[in-house]
Amino acid sequence: MMIPFSQVLNYCAGWFLRALALLALCIPTVAQQATVSVPLSADEVMRRVVEMNEQRANALETYSSIRSYHLECHCLSHKKADMVVRVDYQAPNKKEFTILSESGSGTVRSRVFKQLLKAEQESMSEENQQRSAITPGNYTFRLTDYQNIDGNEFYVLEAQPLTKNKFLFRGRIWVDAKDFAITQVEGEPAVNPSWWTVKTDFKRSYQKIGSFWLPETNDSVTKVRIFGSAVLTIKYGVYQITETHNFNAPSDVEEKPSNGR
Repeated sequence: MMIPFSQVLNYCAGWFLRALALLALCIPTVAQQATVSVPLSADEVMRRVVEMNEQRANALETYSSIRSYHLECHCLSHKKADMVVRVDYQAPNKKEFTILSESGSGTVRSRVFKQLLKAEQESMSEENQQRSAITPGNYTFRLTDYQNIDGNEFYVLEAQPLTKNKFLFRGRIWVDAKDFAITQVEGEPAVNPSWWTVKTDFKRSYQKIGSFWLPETNDSVTKVRIFGSAVLTIKYGVYQITETHNFNAPSDVEEKPSNGR
């Protein structure tokens, strides 16, 4: 029996919402530099990532940004939509969204875009942050590569979820070797959200704005059984960091050689 297009969008939106929750919880990462001449172990890299992430609430008080959403469904019924949103953040867990413009499919805008905004607000709760956080409490990590790209060094780690949690993913993360900030995430959900969803792949990247790493792009492709595929693209920009607090750098962020990679 065929299901309506609106229900297909609900299945796609389910993973989009959880993927955006993960994205929100990775920011803002404080860009506190530390020189590392010898690659560290995966455990040490993630220890430092967690340590730096714990500083963010004390460092960033408020910011605003403009982001654009674009979704195109290459399905039996081709639909697409766009929306531009202003985001105002206030520490520790408040976000306000103002829709600046929207066009295209009303179904996409109401069932995906506006649900994404609602889910992002809900993801700011302490419980959801813990369930979605990219930490050793939710994942095992294995160092797979140490890359030098345009003079910048990155640890590449494989992330495997410890549980089949709908908020988690399996894939790879890139960690800046100086700032110990996650700069890119690629993967797929740990749990398939629906029988109708054949596969979902996503890629998220971050950009350095002043002393902080903030979202730059988010691309998700969901293949839906029978119907086709849905592509969601979110671009983040026009950041204005309006208030920050100083903080003391961790006392042990220094060179620590590892016995293995």
